[in-house]
Amino acid sequence: MNNIVTLKNGASSAKISSLGAQLLSFCSEKTEYMWQADKNVWGFTAPVLFPICGSLNKGRYIFDGKVYEMTPHGFARFKEFEIENLSGNKACFLLKSDEDTKKKYPFDFEFRVSFSLFKNRLDITYCAKNTGNGDMYFSFGGHEGYSCPEGADEYYVKFENDTSLTRRMLQDGFFNGKTEKINLTDNVLFLDYGEFEKCTYIFKNINSDSVIFGHKNGKRKIRVGFPSHTSLALWTLPERKYVCIEPWCGVSEKQDFDGDITKKDGIICIKPFQSFERTHFAEILG
Repeated sequence: MNNIVTLKNGASSAKISSLGAQLLSFCSEKTEYMWQADKNVWGFTAPVLFPICGSLNKGRYIFDGKVYEMTPHGFARFKEFEIENLSGNKACFLLKSDEDTKKKYPFDFEFRVSFSLFKNRLDITYCAKNTGNGDMYFSFGGHEGYSCPEGADEYYVKFENDTSLTRRMLQDGFFNGKTEKINLTDNVLFLDYGEFEKCTYIFKNINSDSVIFGHKNGKRKIRVGFPSHTSLALWTLPERKYVCIEPWCGVSEKQDFDGDITKKDGIICIKPFQSFERTHFAEILG
């Protein structure tokens, strides 16, 4: 049905679609900080990644001896969520396992995406609950695309506590076992379309709990926080007017991985009737 929910708090507002529990807009005053989806460029704004992050080798994985097929980043972004709670500056969206999800993912689950707007800060909480009788294996993550009207090469990403980074190199979307050290200048990574064309930036187990994404001349600035997340991805493509900052509880699959989801790098396992929850946020600074 694709219902649109609007949250307001002072001069800030956020809009979320029930289709995929996708954040569509985050504004302060009249400034829009989110990329506005364009199917001719990139047709999403902030897709929710669940129950995997990244792609699967040959588009499939194995569980309990059975092969399952799944599209990159999972199916949540294509599913209609129930609006479970809505009050003023807060909203909670719920996705439950059903006959359709069982064809791709044989686990019973409840997956909630909650939004809370506090002045210029938007908290986004993912909570996966195992409602079945066996162990449940999954990853989840954010994929917010932040607007950069002047182009990504006019922007920087400043890391809270890192002076250098180790980039996991991808080949055809999969970790090829190679890494590249990146030395930062005053904790700052200056963005370069050429580097994005080489492959997505993937960082695992960094020291920072947040980054600042800002224009070199101070025209706009936003902090993205991701405490207790295990990976961070940065992605765009040449000449695009967005940069995706992606806090993940998961990581891209290894190039030669055999498909057993229980052994997948970065996979999370929770016992029956247990939950796993993480919050990341976006805070407008200027």
